[in-house]
Amino acid sequence: MSGSCRRPEHQAPPEIFYGTDEAQKYSNNTRIMTIQSEMSDRALELLALPDDVPCLLLDIGCGSGLSGECIEEQGHLWIGVDIAPAMLQVAKEKETEGDFILGD
Repeated sequence: MSGSCRRPEHQAPPEIFYGTDEAQKYSNNTRIMTIQSEMSDRALELLALPDDVPCLLLDIGCGSGLSGECIEEQGHLWIGVDIAPAMLQVAKEKETEGDFILGD
């Protein structure tokens, strides 16, 4: 694999690329928030989950919890996993209902 195709977290610890400053930028950027919300809504639509039964979803790479907010809005439960402590801290500060796991 060439160096230009490698993911940032393969080149250095996640704190370098997903630290406090980046986590705040990611969760306060309206363009990112809009795109993430649209993608999350579409993913939930494709899952064709039942309307009358809350489902438990695993959000791998949950970041600052933007997708989790969409999951909650549609009446479902979620658990978020991410490698970046700063991103999870932002998600926790939003007081969403999801649970979080720091892991890779």
